[in-house]
Amino acid sequence: MTNFIADCTGRFLALHLTNGDDLLKCIEKGAGDAGIQSGVILTGIGSLRKLHVHYISTTTDKPEDIFKVIEQPLELLCLQGLILEGKAHLHVAASGQCSQTYTGHLEEGSEVQYLAEISILEIKDFPVGRRTKQYGTVSNFEWLDGRV
Repeated sequence: MTNFIADCTGRFLALHLTNGDDLLKCIEKGAGDAGIQSGVILTGIGSLRKLHVHYISTTTDKPEDIFKVIEQPLELLCLQGLILEGKAHLHVAASGQCSQTYTGHLEEGSEVQYLAEISILEIKDFPVGRRTKQYGTVSNFEWLDGRV
């Protein structure tokens, strides 16, 4: 375990997405337009018409992922994760018909139905990025300014 600590937060960004917006692309664009390179997703709620996720399918050392697209009316229940180097790594929970729940790592292609409200808190002086390490697909945090 390694700790990565920032001691200063910055601006708060609220994104309002509408019909047909790509959830992941809009979050990254909104953060980028605001100049946010590092941040944390505080909240994410709304409605979706399509959800594209992936999740692990094994517990072997080299992960294998299953990609799934759900196309139906969905309630976006929870969205959380980090933005590092302007790229979002987000996990999502959504509920569909008959209270079926879908969860996983958010992928491009997830589309808003009516609206989605996302809040982001900027993390200042946090030069951390993700770098592929041991497993080939799993990334680890790494200081980008030489800190250890």
